[in-house]
Amino acid sequence: MLLALAAFVPGLFSIPAMDRDESRYAQASVQMMETGDFIDIRFQTEPRYKQPVGTYWLQSIAAAPFGGEDAPIGAHRLPGLAFSLLAVALTAWLGARLFSPTIGFSAGLVLAISLMLALEARTAKTDAILLGLGMVAQVALAMIVLREESARPKFLGWPALLWAAIGASLLVKGPIFFMVTALTLGGYALWKRDASILLKVRPLPGIALALAIFLPWFLAINLMTDWAFAAKAVGWSLLGKVTEAHEAHGGPLGYHLMLSPVTLWPGSVLLVLGVLAAWRYRSDDRVKFLIAWALPTYIVFELVATKLPHYTLPAFPAIALLIAIGMERRDVLLSRRAASIAFWIFAGLAIAAGLVVAAVPLAGRIFFEMPVGVIAPVTLALGVVAAVAVFALARRPSVNRLVATGVAAAATYTAAFAFAIPGVTPLWTSRDMGVLARSIEAEGCEFVEITVAGYREPSLAFNLGTGTLLANDGEQAADFLLVHRECGLAIVDAAEAPVFNSAINAANGTLVELGRLEGYNYVKGDPLSLTFYTLEGSNLSRPD
Repeated sequence: MLLALAAFVPGLFSIPAMDRDESRYAQASVQMMETGDFIDIRFQTEPRYKQPVGTYWLQSIAAAPFGGEDAPIGAHRLPGLAFSLLAVALTAWLGARLFSPTIGFSAGLVLAISLMLALEARTAKTDAILLGLGMVAQVALAMIVLREESARPKFLGWPALLWAAIGASLLVKGPIFFMVTALTLGGYALWKRDASILLKVRPLPGIALALAIFLPWFLAINLMTDWAFAAKAVGWSLLGKVTEAHEAHGGPLGYHLMLSPVTLWPGSVLLVLGVLAAWRYRSDDRVKFLIAWALPTYIVFELVATKLPHYTLPAFPAIALLIAIGMERRDVLLSRRAASIAFWIFAGLAIAAGLVVAAVPLAGRIFFEMPVGVIAPVTLALGVVAAVAVFALARRPSVNRLVATGVAAAATYTAAFAFAIPGVTPLWTSRDMGVLARSIEAEGCEFVEITVAGYREPSLAFNLGTGTLLANDGEQAADFLLVHRECGLAIVDAAEAPVFNSAINAANGTLVELGRLEGYNYVKGDPLSLTFYTLEGSNLSRPD
């Protein structure tokens, strides 16, 4: 758990709000606190009906001690951190309960230092929260089907915990983890050729409990919106992603497998051991359960049209447990030459992936022609140390070497996330725009009315305020500024400046420049040159 904290916490508050999903979640949570409406979900004036409300509620609770609607982005990331830690703890507990304390410890550590969970744990959106809740469900399911001898166990116990976790996960991301749990249960029962296993989870009272948790909000939001939420969330966000790639997030068959050296790094160096262990010990009911958990989940997400690297995160705990089993029995599993060759091919990919990831901050500074400084080379150096540790782990897998690798990976994450990545300032244009906007003096204005033209990312609303108009073009920004002559501020990118200036001149307005800012829109890959304008005679002035 200490290594998990070291891997997850650095950068939690120092990395600015990221586009696009994180800023949308955080801003929608801000608006819930501003309006007091915790049923409807909105990003500025637009409905946001892609996912249920659970994440927004958790972020609102977490933000309350840090200033509520004025809380920094780090506060909105705290639920992801907490549920990531829960997932790690439950993975270790399950491994210890089913196999041995050593396997539990190793599996928990593999999950704790995995790059994908390290990213999701410090991101204010759904996936880390879903993993924590899903692990509660999977642990309960494992205890029911592997440890419970009764064909009809009491509902108040593991079955109730299973279905309560499913109900909570429905509030976070709909039926995603319910699908994972159902595939695990169905696959295991089919493998065992025992349909009675399906009844051990007490499905009738269980479904009733899950729906009792989920339906009150679901009915409230749909009655409020004339079923617009159901149409959007189910029809577009869920079913639509199965048939076509949404928002250009597509990929070939095998996408998640090809990314696994990176997403599971540094534990991915031992992934072949996990695969070999799954095959060799497939007659063991405990291993059957882990295969029924990981394999169908991977297959489903390989088959759906929309693909993002974090989609397979629900399978990571099962994979971590298989890796831990394989590590303990490495000599037997690698005794054949073909197995050893496959192991070293994949290990080489994992080592190379770690070096590439560690070089990203340095590459960013070179790309933006920034001074190299100290921290980016330090991050790369730590990445090299981690690569050496990973290589040593591959040569002789052991708990001690896994711990050493975890320490090296956590040190690399600390340098990268706490210092190097926040230091690549052109990436964080929205944050710097907020800082400059708040420094402008506005005597006599209750608040500054802001519009932005030429740059429309969601982080602007989080950094500049809910009322910020993300203009379609320079003309709309000019019209906004002309309407708000006394307290209006227009931030215009060079690409929209000619249209903006022309519209202001046509209205006989005179612009006053309050500041300039250079940046980069990393979502679109466009450089930004932003100028802050007000109208002559307004209440806004440049600070001394």
